[in-house]
Amino acid sequence: MLNSLHRRPRSRRFAPALAALTGGRVAGMPSAPVPAPREPSSDIVDALRAYAPPWYEEEAGVVTRALIDRLESGDRELVLAAADEEWRAYYDAAGETERQHLVLHYAAHWDVGPVLSRLGLPRLVPPDDIHAMARGPLAAGGGLWFADLIAGAAERTGVPIAAGQRVLDFGCSSGRVLAALSAWRHDVEWMGCDPNAAAAAWAGEHLPRVSAFASPQEPPLDMEAGSLDLVYAVSVWSHFGESQAVAWLEEMRRVLRPGGALVITTQGVASIAHYLRQASVTEDYARDAGRALLTRGHAYFVAFGEDGDWGVKHPEWGMGYMTADWLAAHASPGWSLELLEPARIDANQDLVVLVRGGRREAA
Repeated sequence: MLNSLHRRPRSRRFAPALAALTGGRVAGMPSAPVPAPREPSSDIVDALRAYAPPWYEEEAGVVTRALIDRLESGDRELVLAAADEEWRAYYDAAGETERQHLVLHYAAHWDVGPVLSRLGLPRLVPPDDIHAMARGPLAAGGGLWFADLIAGAAERTGVPIAAGQRVLDFGCSSGRVLAALSAWRHDVEWMGCDPNAAAAAWAGEHLPRVSAFASPQEPPLDMEAGSLDLVYAVSVWSHFGESQAVAWLEEMRRVLRPGGALVITTQGVASIAHYLRQASVTEDYARDAGRALLTRGHAYFVAFGEDGDWGVKHPEWGMGYMTADWLAAHASPGWSLELLEPARIDANQDLVVLVRGGRREAA
């Protein structure tokens, strides 16, 4: 599957960097004769700098569309009337897809009660001492973009979120994505867990259709084997060291039913290139990360100080990167890799869907 990347329109630009960092195990674009070899370390940095992320067409997904369909005539005008001048101008300048997200966020941020009641959307406004991945007028309606991404990925791989299912947000923080998903479908049992106990508790208290709990930093979860239909994790495997990444993959396989899906985001080649392009990391960091991906398929760096990440401390909770080859090798034979979209999240993290036992068991 990976060897055909250069033939896929959306993945074509990803092939050269992945080819460079896998020593040619993944085919790059057909090219002219290769010039004389250069220093490998220089080649790594050059390949990362040359990397251009694939382009993905953005449109409102199933979650956003369902919520927008609940609006009545005049609701949009009511919401925009509540917004201040600056954010009304922001809305006016946005495209239609973004406007659909904005009207939902604005309704929550400015607490437009009648509209929120029709939407079934909670106001996601955690206090400053509670961890949140985003705040303000662009976040009050929850993680709509991620909710669309997760629900869409599950549907495209043949394991759609359906009535009566049990779904876990692994690493839910204060419930950003759960807020949107639980507003979308009231007939699903939504759960969240996070090692940040205060954030998980806040989510459980403020999201009416969600149960949330503090999770340990080492497996297992306090859940029965095969008790979940789907697990998703946004930017969790992007922080794991190698042994933790493997251990938690195995734990997800345990708690999911046969045919259940794991939707995750991971850091890899695209992430290193992104951080290098943004000057968030040095060339030495990028070179070391690239070399580790080339030789081992996984790279890990300590990233947090003595206080940890909002109090979460673990020797393998930092910045983790992996190749698709590494993931496929460590996911076998218990998983089927059903979807890989490189640089899908902000031209940075990859989107991955694993199905326990493959689609045959999901049917």
